Amino acid sequence: MDEDLVAFAVAVAHDAGRTATAAFFDGAPGRRRKADGTEVTDADVAVEEQIRAAIARFAPDDAVLGEEAGESGGGSGRRWVVDPISGTGYLTRRMPLFANLLAYEDEHGPAIGVIHMPVQRETVFAARGRGCRLLTDLDEPVRAARRTWVGDRDRLDGALVLGANQHAWSEDALAVLHRRVNLVGGIHHAVVHVVTGRVDAAVLVGQGYDDVAPLPVILAEAGGRVSDLDGHPVLGGNGTVVAANPGLHGQLLALLDDVPHTRGGKALR
Repeated sequence: MDEDLVAFAVAVAHDAGRTATAAFFDGAPGRRRKADGTEVTDADVAVEEQIRAAIARFAPDDAVLGEEAGESGGGSGRRWVVDPISGTGYLTRRMPLFANLLAYEDEHGPAIGVIHMPVQRETVFAARGRGCRLLTDLDEPVRAARRTWVGDRDRLDGALVLGANQHAWSEDALAVLHRRVNLVGGIHHAVVHVVTGRVDAAVLVGQGYDDVAPLPVILAEAGGRVSDLDGHPVLGGNGTVVAANPGLHGQLLALLDDVPHTRGGKALR
């Protein structure tokens, strides 16, 4: 991937983060419910419009799929996927766990993925063939980011596993995991901590396409593996996610095989 394209994607995410952070400290005005029951604020709409405008200037022939405004444009065969504020429910509750997600897809599939956590001032991003990188000084250029990898733990027992939306998990899935791993909850963007080697794995449910679009290239370039809990590719999966190094990924799938994964609770997005 062209490094200028990668730098553009990261810059767009950083600009989105500044707008989202301002809304966070202003109390997230315009809070309301969408038809699917999830929360949206004026900031979600404004950030998506901001990202769409930047893409239109940079690559006017590319399509854009956004959580708030759907899909538009196209003609180039390439597409940007936007979750302007992933974790709006956290933003409205004054919890600094939200992120700005951006993905880029070309004729070969997932090409760029960006997860920007603006309050923590961390950005994980990856581009096909260029590795997964972590930027912690947002004033530094993309080239200053350091390469990052998943951990090398090969033993499932006692592994540190982050979860999200456990209130929507089945009791069977929770029990099976608790017997084997150290399961810690409440981290919406747990994959950031997997690809930086801070934790061993992440298990998520209730994810939309815009939530998972950055993940395939990020995990692949960090030496990891990601799928849904049935082992299918996340981009066409059932809204669940398991992310880890290849050895632990396979062990987690085997552990949860034939176990109901969810119980129908509303996931926090």
